[in-house]
Amino acid sequence: MKMRLVIILLLSLALGLAGACGGGGGEGGNSLGPDDIIIMFGNSITHRGSWSGLFPNNTILNYGVDGDTTSGMLSRLSTALAKKPKVICIMGGINDIIRNVAVSTVYNNLRQMVVRSKAAGVIVIMQSTLHTGSGYPNSYAINVKVTQLNNLLSSMTSTQGETWLDLNSSMAQDGYLKIEYLLSDNLHLNTDAYDHWAGKLNNALP
Repeated sequence: MKMRLVIILLLSLALGLAGACGGGGGEGGNSLGPDDIIIMFGNSITHRGSWSGLFPNNTILNYGVDGDTTSGMLSRLSTALAKKPKVICIMGGINDIIRNVAVSTVYNNLRQMVVRSKAAGVIVIMQSTLHTGSGYPNSYAINVKVTQLNNLLSSMTSTQGETWLDLNSSMAQDGYLKIEYLLSDNLHLNTDAYDHWAGKLNNALP
């Protein structure tokens, strides 16, 4: 009887450890296997994330490029899709808006990325373009346009059945990114922000 109890306890411990080790960043893990490639696609905000460290049990490729615009992202998309990812996580547009590119142009570029990715059989997670902090130059006008862009993207993903990950809902307040998530430039993110992002993304992954 004692031996049986010991065996049951050992099995329970093993199952508990397996559950703790499963999945990627955040709580609970995700169902993607090691052969399922995830691509993080965007600009410097994406590029600066240590995604492999945040998702140690997933195969995740960083296709963020410092200073990139949505036009540049669109021109690079075929290279990313050639990796045959299971999931592509897209975030872009802030550099366009800072450079006064029309919101409609930014939206159309991102929409084309979604359409092309979906046509390639890739699961798309469209992530909201992040607000800047209040200390960024011309932040109010920039963030008004960011909100306009995100409203368009949210509507598009709802219509097309893609996943919409609204990071601003938890990382921003009163139209500005919270200071606890920002570096001193009021644009780029600190490690707490990437940890938070990874947790939200992990819950959105299939």
